[in-house]
Amino acid sequence: MDRKPQGKSLLIITLAVLGITARAYCYSAEVVNISGDKYFPAVKEALEKAEKSINLVMFTIETPLEGKNSKVSQLIEALIAAKNRGVDVEVILDQNVDFVHRGHPSDWEVEIKSTRAFKRLKDAGIKVHYDEPTRYTHAKTVIIDKKIAILGSTNWSESAFDNSIETDVLVNSTGLADEILRYLKTIKIDESAEKNFEVIGPTTRIRWDFLQNPALAPQMVKMSAMRDFDVYLYLLWKHSGTVPFSYEDMAKYLGIYEGWTTTDYRRQIIRALRNLEQRYKLIKFQPRWGKEATVELLGTAPLKDPEIALAGTVPIPNDYFNFGWNKELSLRAKFCYFINLAYTDISDTLLFWSESLPMITKQFGGIDRSVIIGGMEELRRKKLIEVKYDELKGKPYDDKAPKSYKLLKLYDPKELELKLKAIEDKYGRQVYAKARGYAEIVFEENNPQIVEDIILKTNQYGAEKIKKAFDIVAQKNTDNPKKSYGYVVGIIENK
Repeated sequence: MDRKPQGKSLLIITLAVLGITARAYCYSAEVVNISGDKYFPAVKEALEKAEKSINLVMFTIETPLEGKNSKVSQLIEALIAAKNRGVDVEVILDQNVDFVHRGHPSDWEVEIKSTRAFKRLKDAGIKVHYDEPTRYTHAKTVIIDKKIAILGSTNWSESAFDNSIETDVLVNSTGLADEILRYLKTIKIDESAEKNFEVIGPTTRIRWDFLQNPALAPQMVKMSAMRDFDVYLYLLWKHSGTVPFSYEDMAKYLGIYEGWTTTDYRRQIIRALRNLEQRYKLIKFQPRWGKEATVELLGTAPLKDPEIALAGTVPIPNDYFNFGWNKELSLRAKFCYFINLAYTDISDTLLFWSESLPMITKQFGGIDRSVIIGGMEELRRKKLIEVKYDELKGKPYDDKAPKSYKLLKLYDPKELELKLKAIEDKYGRQVYAKARGYAEIVFEENNPQIVEDIILKTNQYGAEKIKKAFDIVAQKNTDNPKKSYGYVVGIIENK
């Protein structure tokens, strides 16, 4: 064939790019150019025709939030369909450490990409993994039935499919496919990566509309209507459709059972139910004399603004209810916690999400910026989120990137209280109070390990040195990355 020499030449170069440099192998193969707009239909067809196995290694899979018929979604569904018809499907995705901006190992933070694709594939029962984060898996490779190799520069993203200049080939060669597959098998898998998806656990779903619509949750926050907010969340957690519910159980959940008469707590609950029915149009409420009431949950009206409206639901961890966080947080902190849940759920990267304050306030019903600032700080102090700030390093303040937020796993507040009490009992009330006061400066007063470490460092370095270090850090702005316990320790140990 006239094209064989050309195909073989291309394959030698491809193997070198892949890193197989010990020696170059030539294979007799059929090579098809699938660059540009030829890539998507060629890959989709190859996946649909797979009979025994599919091995996919992809640097990035960007799944659009909207549009189940997007090209990326179609390829993911083709993988799932292949798995369902008995094909052995395995996927390896890349996660990264930012070596350029965080060169020292102590500063490394892992960015987990392609999370929507990971969750979709995992839920479908496909073997899907992340590589170990300290090495880039930059390959964009599909091996089908151990005889077809699809190689090139194209990530699975709408941008790569429709807007970028990409070059790719489809090679039908058992020898090449086998060689590349053996090389890809050397990729180290991070078995712990999946734990990052376990932050939420079992959930109750709440509609995006409830959080976004200015007449619903944002209005409750503006009116300080925490009882209405909590009652509605309880109903979502415990009930669906039209069902009777227990006033007593709801009173216990709200923290208004002990010390309250039946008449008093029923009056509080009925008032909230009336508001949910008449003001917010979220339920139908039917009180029954001498019996438990009947409540029907209604849907919420979708927003009309396509710029901010998002369909679907947001997952609320059931531990939010089980651990009684409704009684631990202010209303603004609850609202901000749900904002974190919402953005984390739609983000295609872990562990942090980021958005500007003006966009957050616009996205969630025009809520006042003070609600977001104060609510996020409370969540940070409660150790429910981690906040990361951009470092200016000589650039203008206006060029500073928005804050990044990381959702942390819910814990039982009662267990935290016991841990802190154990430290107080061990070292004495005065010593404990002093250490916790210092910890509060760096937002760590609810971190037992740091509170105790401050006590131990005070014994090691002396009270004066500890005070000077915290006095320095206390002068820094809240959004200064150096307002942290790590920076305090650096001052103590280097002076």
